[in-house]
Amino acid sequence: MNGHCPSCGRTYNVRVRRGDRIANHACPTCDVPLRGVTAGAGGGRYLCPVEDAVVTLGLTGWQLDQPYCLDFQPGPDALGDRHRDQPYRHEQGCLSRVHGRVLGAGAVVNAQLNPYEKSVAAGLVLEPVDEPGEPDGWITNEPLTYRRCVACGGRVPNLPRHRPAEPWTPRRRNVLRGRARADRRLDLVAQGPHPAGSLACLDCDPRGVA
Repeated sequence: MNGHCPSCGRTYNVRVRRGDRIANHACPTCDVPLRGVTAGAGGGRYLCPVEDAVVTLGLTGWQLDQPYCLDFQPGPDALGDRHRDQPYRHEQGCLSRVHGRVLGAGAVVNAQLNPYEKSVAAGLVLEPVDEPGEPDGWITNEPLTYRRCVACGGRVPNLPRHRPAEPWTPRRRNVLRGRARADRRLDLVAQGPHPAGSLACLDCDPRGVA
């Protein structure tokens, strides 16, 4: 689920269990309770190469129209209380993830990185690249495809990170089905073991990957 931080203005993809609320989760950098992102018509889901989180084009994702590079902009913090010269740990992780790389035209990133809505506050910014080099070296991304977890049938992005390299057994035994209280039931999860490389959702994956 996507959650928006009212303090720093960024949107994060948070693992929220069924029955939980996004407001029970705090911003990784500001420790402020997150707010839900309003759903609507989107142009597909993508894995943001900067934040390594799922975004929806047209809602929480922005498509770049030219090559950019990622940089940190010093300045006042989001509340204007102090000057910040160094990135937060989350921001440093983003910088390390795309260090020395060019984000190519057509790539979809978190909408908070929209280069046409720059802020004077300290944070990550996208800067145009004058000499981006050959497009073969650019970072681009394609729309995500979703498949069913082989253990519980839940939808999960079809990414290598969700495919254990060894035969695996789900870490949970039950799954709650149904949306309305009267329709809810507790079903057993197929315990396997399931083949190596088969798709596992976050709740079933024994490795506990995010």
